[in-house]
Amino acid sequence: MQVDRATSNKGIAEDTTNQIKSRREQPAKQSASDLVVVTKAAAKDSEGQSTSLNNFRETLKDVLEEITSLEVNTMIVGNIPMKKFDAKEFYQDLSNNIKYKTEEGLQNVKESLLERSTQLKQKGFSLPQQTSTPLLPKEAAVIEQYRAELTRYNQDLEVYKESEFIFNERKNSLDPQEKAKFIAEESCYIEMSRQLMKLDIKTDADGEVIVDAQMIRYFRKLWEFEQSVLNGDRIYAQTKFHLDGDLTNRFIEDLFTLNKSKIDPKMTQLIFDLHRQGVENAQKQWSGLIETCVNLVKSLMPFRSK
Repeated sequence: MQVDRATSNKGIAEDTTNQIKSRREQPAKQSASDLVVVTKAAAKDSEGQSTSLNNFRETLKDVLEEITSLEVNTMIVGNIPMKKFDAKEFYQDLSNNIKYKTEEGLQNVKESLLERSTQLKQKGFSLPQQTSTPLLPKEAAVIEQYRAELTRYNQDLEVYKESEFIFNERKNSLDPQEKAKFIAEESCYIEMSRQLMKLDIKTDADGEVIVDAQMIRYFRKLWEFEQSVLNGDRIYAQTKFHLDGDLTNRFIEDLFTLNKSKIDPKMTQLIFDLHRQGVENAQKQWSGLIETCVNLVKSLMPFRSK
């Protein structure tokens, strides 16, 4: 079922756009089969003390909180992103994807546009009337500001209409693979939206997200989750260590049902070998990191706050 882009949201801006004519501007996969071993090592200020030292102590505290467990995943991926991870850029992209690639996000955008349309309509009625008498500088500034707001509104409206059209096209696709991909992506962004709500995301005076060490770690985890879903990656083996001594191993069933599995036996053995090697290497690094942190804490003890 197709959605008419010209009429899918008819009426949102009709009253507003009649006030002033404004020009609209419509804003504008490498593939390979690789075996990748992914290792995740989930690892304040007083008088008379160095600010750098206190910042370092806080960072060290965060690291100690994060390395209480170690998770090692072995997966086969179809695509390895070459783009460098940028936390601030990722957060901006994720916010847009949550808004325009989920049904709830699109509904929230629509309601926001309707509210803005009403506000612009009210402002339009109160604008200074243009007569033969030249406008005062203050009146001209009010009209110019209104035009700028209307332009931004129209741009956002076009983005919404295009996103809604694409969303409904994919949602109603008759192609089973495309439909499955759409469902997986929407579920991914719904889950990531829930995770974002749990975070205490700080912003500066301009509304820009403040990316500190802790936020980078959280955003990187979300980025890895997003990449695994978008690329159709599948975890074949997983091992988790905990400081209390618990050890958990998980493997997909296909590695053991060779008669029914589509995985070649040689590939199965390679996965086991790579995973074992990855676990050994990660455990050594994890132990070394814990030892280093403990030694650093001992070294910093004389400088603790009294």
